[in-house]
Amino acid sequence: MQMPEASTRPRVLIVDDDHVMRMLEQETLAQFDFEVSVAANGEEALELLAGPPPALVLLDVDMPGVDGFAVCRHIRQRWDMSELPVIMVTGMDDIESINHAYESGANDFISKPINWPILGHRARYVLRSAQEARQLRELQEKQAAIVRAMPDMIFLMDRHGVHLDYKAGFGAEPYVPAHDFLGRKVSEVLPSEVAEVILLGVERASEHGDLQSVVYKLSMPDGIHHYEGRIAPSGPGTVVMVVRDITLQKLNEEKIRRLAYFDTLTGMPNRVSFLEKLDRELLRASRANRQVALLFLDLDGFKRVNDTLGHSAGDYLLQAVAARFKEKLRAGDLVARPALEEAGLHLARLGGDEFTVVLPDLDGTQTVSMVAERLQTLLARPFRISGQEIVVTASIGIAIFPEDGDDAATLLKHADTAMYHAKDQGRNNWQLYDKSLTTETMLRIQLENDLRKGLRRDEFRLFYQPQVSADDGTIVGIEAVIRWQHPEHGLVSPAQFIPVAEDSGLIVAIGDWVLRTACQQLRSWQAMGLATPRVAVNVSARQLRAHDFLGSVAAIIAETGIEPNQIELELTESILMEPEARRIDGFHRLRALGVHFSIDDFGTGYSSLSYVKRFPIGMLKIDQSFVRGLPDSADDAGITTAIIAMAHSLGLEVIAEGVETRAQLQFLRQANCQKVQGYLFSRPRPPDEVEALLRQGRISLPP
Repeated sequence: MQMPEASTRPRVLIVDDDHVMRMLEQETLAQFDFEVSVAANGEEALELLAGPPPALVLLDVDMPGVDGFAVCRHIRQRWDMSELPVIMVTGMDDIESINHAYESGANDFISKPINWPILGHRARYVLRSAQEARQLRELQEKQAAIVRAMPDMIFLMDRHGVHLDYKAGFGAEPYVPAHDFLGRKVSEVLPSEVAEVILLGVERASEHGDLQSVVYKLSMPDGIHHYEGRIAPSGPGTVVMVVRDITLQKLNEEKIRRLAYFDTLTGMPNRVSFLEKLDRELLRASRANRQVALLFLDLDGFKRVNDTLGHSAGDYLLQAVAARFKEKLRAGDLVARPALEEAGLHLARLGGDEFTVVLPDLDGTQTVSMVAERLQTLLARPFRISGQEIVVTASIGIAIFPEDGDDAATLLKHADTAMYHAKDQGRNNWQLYDKSLTTETMLRIQLENDLRKGLRRDEFRLFYQPQVSADDGTIVGIEAVIRWQHPEHGLVSPAQFIPVAEDSGLIVAIGDWVLRTACQQLRSWQAMGLATPRVAVNVSARQLRAHDFLGSVAAIIAETGIEPNQIELELTESILMEPEARRIDGFHRLRALGVHFSIDDFGTGYSSLSYVKRFPIGMLKIDQSFVRGLPDSADDAGITTAIIAMAHSLGLEVIAEGVETRAQLQFLRQANCQKVQGYLFSRPRPPDEVEALLRQGRISLPP
């Protein structure tokens, strides 16, 4: 297959019948400097593939007519596309579908919801992996060609090892010229240790009448050569030895071993090597009743380097860190370099910016602290990258065998826990694992118990955050936001307790309380004669799975006596991935009553409007993670603009949340975002403060 030259932008063919997905995928990949072409269905994809092949295919599975599996099989049947990397995009995550994708020839698959920020990285990784696999395969093919093109040397000897005849191989040189060994015994020509091996093989072949194999090495003018000799009887009193130079094979075996056990970026032992080493050391330590220390190191602020200087700079930094460790750490420092395997110590890169150090035969925590401090000292000296001096630090967690775990998995988990504790302590420090760190789990259990009590004791409060027109500040909506008035900890943010409520199932009862309270408050404002916009209430997937949740929504609206069109339910994208007929019918019944629906945090989840179309969605909320980077982040700007344009093309309203600066507001105005919400206009407020805002009817916008 003809692949694009390194100097050209790699071209990705996007095949998807959902034009929204094509738009988002194209916009995302363009940010990663990919040239993009698109096909709206399988038939169109096959037509495009008749021309010059792309570097990568991003292929949707579920398409009418020719589906993604058929397109992938067609690609693999083409000799010139047998190596073309294919990523399948599917909303199905069952084992059968995954197996079907790989059986069809896919290199990788991405499940919906698509994590848009890493889509480009995933594409780069698959493309790079395909290129590396091709390079490795080319190396293996080169090796095979060399072996085929290199005829073996053939020696005819008697049973005593005297050379009777010789056939030279093309490009192969014997240890000495033929005229120096013909008629002479092996022991007279070759080094004694080599001659001994060969004569033993000759003796066994003569006595047993079968094939014998010997391996040896010789010092040749160009270095050490490895040879394999196959010895077989050839007649009365004679044997034939076919000798092959296996030096290249030995070298390639070492290369393959390094690919399997060493990190290609840094040259350090990888996760596989680390785990094997740790298992061996734990077994040895258990038998000898010794301790082993595991240090888990994570670079502080590494993501900032990637984000500001680019991933190539991040890769260079990892290489520089690894080089400094390998250069400056000695066996005397109780840390092994890859070349010091015999010392029984091991330094490895697990992945990303994570490194590990195994210290066997530990004689106390003082040794561990010395190594940890030595690692941090080595990092203290600045690195020069892209003409800038970069200073990185590390957070290090330490776990000791057997006190902190008696197997590799437990030890690694506890070292990781200690590392995160080091980060919580301000980063750039090391921490020993302590069982008290597991108290976080106990605290979570306590929080769940407090939530149950809070429901019974009426400790929850609703605050309200206005949503305003981006043009003139008119209040066009209100989002209800829950707060917890904890008797000991004061006002608790939902970010702290909602995940626990989700896991425990308490979110169902809390959700009912939020909706009922919001409706009652809306009714109260109306009784004051206030003009009230619709109130938005968040709904989780766990709530929706509860028995007759949608029926309970209708009951609460009827119970409180408000107009249904004044309630908006904010749904997560995960909810849309559960298109049960009963559930879809329930949504449409509520919409027929007047209830509005929006998708919260749009762009962070599934983002497939093939699902959105099945639900009566009227508004998209742009997640604040995209708004936060406006207008400076090109990625965030591109995604935000695409979402707004897409929403308008589908007749949907769009609102941006998390607006905090005038620059963000200005960008959203120019992008034609009609509604905005955030601290720039108002924080979530208690009902009496919102009452005052409603009397005004608008919030003054910054100039």
